[in-house]
Amino acid sequence: MGAFVEKVEEADLLFHAGIPLWLVRTSGDCPNPRVDKLATVIREDHSQRVKLHTGYLLNCADNEPSNNVIYIGLANKTKLYSAMARYVQIQFQIPTLFGRSEPSRIGS
Repeated sequence: MGAFVEKVEEADLLFHAGIPLWLVRTSGDCPNPRVDKLATVIREDHSQRVKLHTGYLLNCADNEPSNNVIYIGLANKTKLYSAMARYVQIQFQIPTLFGRSEPSRIGS
């Protein structure tokens, strides 16, 4: 998890919140860059695996998610929060703090 940001103010907020971030800058923001060391590009081998510098083999061909998919769709929809509340309620067997786990219908 992390965020790509272009504004220093946003980067500062995310940094202090403990969220990983990448500050994207234009070349004009840093006209005289200094390169201390070139890094090698990590590439997949013929088996679609990547060997990390620690020796760990990362399987990029694995199409099964390691976690359950609880929602597919846009992030600004109430169905997302209903799905999250339902998942938390099932996982922890606790009442949801968000009220009903299904959105109420107007007129019902």
